[in-house]
Amino acid sequence: MNASDVEFMQELEERYRSVTGLPDRSQYRIFYGPARPAEMLVLGINPGGDPADVMPDGVGSRSGGKPHAASAGYHENDESDVLDCDWPENRGLLKLLLPLADGDRERLRACMVKTNVAFRRSSKAHMIDLPSAKSEAAPFLAEIIGRTHPNLILLAGVKLEDFTGRFCSKVQMIGEVIRDPGVKQTVFRPARVELRANGTEALAVQLAHASQFGWTYERYEVATKIKELQGH
Repeated sequence: MNASDVEFMQELEERYRSVTGLPDRSQYRIFYGPARPAEMLVLGINPGGDPADVMPDGVGSRSGGKPHAASAGYHENDESDVLDCDWPENRGLLKLLLPLADGDRERLRACMVKTNVAFRRSSKAHMIDLPSAKSEAAPFLAEIIGRTHPNLILLAGVKLEDFTGRFCSKVQMIGEVIRDPGVKQTVFRPARVELRANGTEALAVQLAHASQFGWTYERYEVATKIKELQGH
């Protein structure tokens, strides 16, 4: 983590708060770790937690529950919400992310950036105007994509078209699409994309939502399939 990362994150958050009028992190969450160049960008839907239960710093819980974040600042000490907070979503994500990092937690800490396609917080995604929340977050997410410069984008519960329509100039569907018939969820849908933010190519993969369907990552050997597409 360096000063330029902190400066980027602080300035972006200030602009987002100015545009939306949201007062503090009880109402939104943007960063789940340092925003810096990384191999993997993980995108969820929106930050969870009842805003009424989240303290203004975005970490504390009024009800005394588990922390809502690993850092009240800008992850200056390399804190990672995915690795350092025990949430159902994180338990699911780690079933995929750790194999992609060859089981090395510190390597994963360094090579993965996590955020969402919408930044407004809600206990359930349907409890906010999600299309509007995605639209207001889009220009800021584009900046994060440009800074991260990922070659792998994991869409955890996010439809591929929701991502490519806003952030990609080219899309080529590749490989197999897998849908679990029992839960009727798309668990693996890959595409080669060109990112508008920097004109580079990346592998984008639609996955089932980590908190509910993280078990699909192991059952369908998603990490192995991703590595094969990457040529590893």
